[in-house]
Amino acid sequence: MLKKNDVISLTVESITNLGFGVSRHDGLVVFISDAVPGDTVEALIIKVTSSYAVARVSKYLTLSDIRTSERCKNTACHTCAYKNIRYDEELKLKKEDVINAFAKAGLSDVTVCDVVPSPKENGYRNKAQYPITKDKNGNYVIGFYAPKSHRVTKAVDCPLAPHEFESILHTLTQYFEKHSISVYDEKSGEGLLRHVYLRCGEVSGEILLTLVINGRSLPYSDELVSLVKEKHKNVVGILLNVNKKDTNVILGDEYITLYGKDYIKDVLAGVGLKISAPSFYQVNHGAAEQLYQKARMLAAPDKERDVLLDLYCGAGSIGLSMADAVRELIGIEIVDSAVECARENAENAGITNAKFYAGDAANTENLLCAAESALKKKIEPTIVVLDPPRAGCDERLIKFVSSLSPEKIVYISCNPATLA
Repeated sequence: MLKKNDVISLTVESITNLGFGVSRHDGLVVFISDAVPGDTVEALIIKVTSSYAVARVSKYLTLSDIRTSERCKNTACHTCAYKNIRYDEELKLKKEDVINAFAKAGLSDVTVCDVVPSPKENGYRNKAQYPITKDKNGNYVIGFYAPKSHRVTKAVDCPLAPHEFESILHTLTQYFEKHSISVYDEKSGEGLLRHVYLRCGEVSGEILLTLVINGRSLPYSDELVSLVKEKHKNVVGILLNVNKKDTNVILGDEYITLYGKDYIKDVLAGVGLKISAPSFYQVNHGAAEQLYQKARMLAAPDKERDVLLDLYCGAGSIGLSMADAVRELIGIEIVDSAVECARENAENAGITNAKFYAGDAANTENLLCAAESALKKKIEPTIVVLDPPRAGCDERLIKFVSSLSPEKIVYISCNPATLA
């Protein structure tokens, strides 16, 4: 019987999407941190339940031939699940994830194509949300949560983010230290600083800096604005996001502009976009353009007859990228500021056949309300594009889309399990 603190030899068979190696011992599944498929290790058991055990590597016996240390030099950070695996092997594993998700849902006859690699392997993330904490010595730590924990590791030399992001974090740390600004404590609900939220435009280079705080004002904010303006010319706006709730949700509903604009501009798939802080925007610009091209190819729109309904439309990027090829575009989104951006993006691009409505696309009643004007005109969509969050589409929405009887549905998913 496996017990805590046992040390056993294991061969790693697979890996989870959180980066834990998977092995088995006497019929029990063992999840091992810092282990990749093909490794053989001595593993220290740190937790045992009736259905699984958790372990960490105490010694590597043999290293897998798919293992690499070249992708990330920050050994303290474990946020990226596949950082210790070669990129070509990561693509194979992700294909297997999709195959397994469909098989688990009883759809084993689905053909899954090879994964299309990202045009850029590094430096592609145009958005990052960093929790802020202090270590045991009282030093500020701005970085990423370790898997399945709220332990924050420093975002040192993150290869996925633009270099400017780390430079901004360094500036913020100096400012926090100078004024000893308090950090939010989850247990007591006290303290001010919660997260740093950065997003940038791949084409425009514009950066929006948002500080998520447990309050409505920031000490010495004028000094912060001057400091950022002096050191980071690409920052076009500095915002406060007010989040006073006891929640794991990063962003609150209220934004306060300290400086500049409350949005950035960018260009995606040939469409100029205005993107507000809460608007959804694909984090990998190059891959998003490939994705939109594929969506358009699958939709195969006909300008003379097709009406496109874009659900979860965000700032309108997907629908607007196809607007020139359809008779009419209808976009629906829950975030009001995103809808405003979508309307402005259409106007700025000279697109006159697009209408955008604010409504909860996961709620049938609100969706029907938001699309009311279109339905009154008896306009029936021939193409529906779905791009939901990780939780996927709820049953009411699926039934509603089915009731519209579109000729085609293009479902873009960031979670193979909920897609399946």
